[in-house]
Amino acid sequence: MDIDDLLNYINNDDTESEKKKKKKKKKKKKTKEDEIIEEKNENKEDEKINKEIEEKKEDKDFHSKKQKKQKKIYLPKNINTDNENNSTNIPYPKRENKYQDLIKPSENIEIIETRFQDNSHLRLINNWEEKSDKIPYFQTNYPTKSIDEQYTSLDCFSTGIIQEYNENNIWRSNNEEKKELEKYYKYTITSMRKAAECHRQIRKYAQTLLKPGIVLIDFVKKLENMLKFITNANDLECGQSFPTGVSINNIAAHHTPNSNDNTVLKYDDVMKLDFGTHINGYVIDCAFTVAFNPEYDQLLKCSQEATATGIKNAGIDMRLGELGGYIQEVIESYEVEIKGKVYKLKPIRDLCGHNMLRYHVHGEKSIPLYKNDEDNAVMEEGELYACETFVTTGKGVTKELKNCSHYMKDNLAFNNTKIKSSQPKSLFKYIDEHYSTLAFCPRWLEEGGNTNVQKSLNYLCNIGVVNPYPPLADIEGSYVAQFEHSFMLRPTCKEIFSIGDDY
Repeated sequence: MDIDDLLNYINNDDTESEKKKKKKKKKKKKTKEDEIIEEKNENKEDEKINKEIEEKKEDKDFHSKKQKKQKKIYLPKNINTDNENNSTNIPYPKRENKYQDLIKPSENIEIIETRFQDNSHLRLINNWEEKSDKIPYFQTNYPTKSIDEQYTSLDCFSTGIIQEYNENNIWRSNNEEKKELEKYYKYTITSMRKAAECHRQIRKYAQTLLKPGIVLIDFVKKLENMLKFITNANDLECGQSFPTGVSINNIAAHHTPNSNDNTVLKYDDVMKLDFGTHINGYVIDCAFTVAFNPEYDQLLKCSQEATATGIKNAGIDMRLGELGGYIQEVIESYEVEIKGKVYKLKPIRDLCGHNMLRYHVHGEKSIPLYKNDEDNAVMEEGELYACETFVTTGKGVTKELKNCSHYMKDNLAFNNTKIKSSQPKSLFKYIDEHYSTLAFCPRWLEEGGNTNVQKSLNYLCNIGVVNPYPPLADIEGSYVAQFEHSFMLRPTCKEIFSIGDDY
């Protein structure tokens, strides 16, 4: 407004120009009011979502709200912890591999010593290169060597990707005291490196099988047989740390095929492949999203970037609620067009990343996928984490589905004295000896020779010694993507164990 306009305004002398300006101002005011109404509606939607999350707080999900309340996490019985702080004498298994017959290749597969693998049929999954300066390779293109044949000791495994800490903790990388403290964690670090190398080799093999038209239960069995062979699986010493997740489209997590499930993977599906390995109870939890249709590229890219951002900003003394804000910012900056409809992407608010403890895939801390000012828990030196992000075109809140396929023994179930029926008692003993507090599925129990598995599991769940973790899904018609890596907050730096050429 110039001086003349100001004088006219003071003298209440409305010129035509002034009337137009007033009209424009009124229009702007109306627009602002519309924005306020729109913001109120958005707040109502957020309140509705938060209410749904609050209602779910009592539910048992795989991220174990119940475990968070427990003051102590228990190790399985008869687990030797003497080597945890031993920096030199780390034992290495020397036993026969009984899984060779499970992984016999078909006659048309040529076995050669090459690392290269073409993954161009998978969206946003890179090729495996012939040579890598970061990770040595001693396996054949179709895996024919167990991990113990390739490496002679835990010390032989290559270091993961190293990231220095940000800002206030950058001094740690050259601090002599912190370097000395690294020796205390050697058993943990070397076990994680071995588990990560197993995971890379298994998923490299799995990526050759992923094509539209495969029956998921057949795919999962092939992957799990190869996992047994490569890790030279031996119950609680090493092997698979939780069932192979193949969650499709709106199903976000916790789905593996039960025995009667003949689901086929389709070209237009978005599937989360999530499986874990463990060595000496130290778990690699790592996942990626399988897609063939380029329409989903932005969806996958969003989860990839959000996971990388979470890991980059993670560090000692980082508040977990603040870390969630960095992840949320990335996710909500994306939008995607699928089948002609544009979606603003959202984080799934009731799923999260998490810390990991020995023989416990999910510890007591969570990495939320949104900013949470009420979560004052901080990351600490020596902790292991899995940073996973779930990105959705749906509501951002999940519901439990039927046909549960994931179970875990309750952390506080030490014995079977509560179990009065003989068959459930026998099954509980089998679970305790083979899985302890690691997750399992009914299919594995059946493969172990157990009978009436579902009936006995229902009984064990009813009396509280085993907990069910059903599939978790966003609204019908939505799509969910997930990427995940495991890392450690070492005294001097972050080490990301599970990264490979592929992602």
